[in-house]
Amino acid sequence: MKQVQNLCLLLFLLASAHIFAQTTSEESTKDELGVFSPRERDSMQIWFYNRATAMGLNDETRDEYYNIILYHTYKMKRLGKKDEKLSTEEMRSGFDTMLKKQHSEVKAILNEDQYDQYLKKYELIIKSVYERNGWDRK
Repeated sequence: MKQVQNLCLLLFLLASAHIFAQTTSEESTKDELGVFSPRERDSMQIWFYNRATAMGLNDETRDEYYNIILYHTYKMKRLGKKDEKLSTEEMRSGFDTMLKKQHSEVKAILNEDQYDQYLKKYELIIKSVYERNGWDRK
């Protein structure tokens, strides 16, 4: 009888350890995502290249444009990290604030037509971020 109890206890501990490890791994993976998913980040890289080419940006403007997008994307990505300890509303608000700043900086270096193209295409990425995070568009 004692052996059966020990065996049951051992199986319980092993199952608990497995569940704990799986939960910790899932939380760690979620923490690494930040605000943008890997797919969204990949889409942004492809999007950037295609948009810069289609808009006919010269090398200097393309570099500046890329730096603006990269800087703000990094800052937005940090919003979703656990060490930031932000509520869902604080993340959404911070994202919106950074997005407005990014739009303002991009607008300063593009002509009106290029800026309109940027907004139309970037909207797809923004929509994806909002949907995946369960945020309401205000």
